[in-house]
Amino acid sequence: MVERGRPNGLSNTMERTRSAIVTAARDLADTGAEITMPAVAAHARVSEATAYRYFPDLLSLLRASVMAEDLVEVLRSATRGDDPVERIGQAAEVLGRAVLRRQGAVRAVVASTIAKPSASKNRPAHRFGLIEHALAPWTERCDPAHRAEVEQLVRGLALVISAESLFALTDLCGLTPDDAIVSLATTARQMTAAAVAAIPAAPAAD
Repeated sequence: MVERGRPNGLSNTMERTRSAIVTAARDLADTGAEITMPAVAAHARVSEATAYRYFPDLLSLLRASVMAEDLVEVLRSATRGDDPVERIGQAAEVLGRAVLRRQGAVRAVVASTIAKPSASKNRPAHRFGLIEHALAPWTERCDPAHRAEVEQLVRGLALVISAESLFALTDLCGLTPDDAIVSLATTARQMTAAAVAAIPAAPAAD
């Protein structure tokens, strides 16, 4: 009977350890501090080797702990009206605030995918969900013949509404975090306004 009980006991212990590591990563991320596996392990009071047994790399740990937030739902609760220019500005602000809130974790994710491009497929694509939601009322009215231009706008916006662009503005241009978000939102609005002016609506049905 004792032997049969050991696997369940071991499983419970493993689950508690994993939960402690995930919680530690989330706690550190919420401070905005730099995230490393040694720091997470120390905060969870486990060895670094133990942390790596549960998560083979930092990206997998961050995916399990801090990268599951539904930013589209945040945007949905913030958006009012169908104006694509204003909606895309709000999308830029939502992403920017989320990045700044946990920028240590986001920087770690960006760094890991730059160093190992094959890991990019495991990176969350929050920006595309936000852009799609922000533009949806407008894209539904666009002339299908101009689909290529709409897709080009989405690609362009993905370069602007991004953690990388936010960090370039703060780290390289010296903007404050708030000013960097304003800059992202302004550029996104300008790009969208130009596209809205250039792309006609779908022909009226007979």
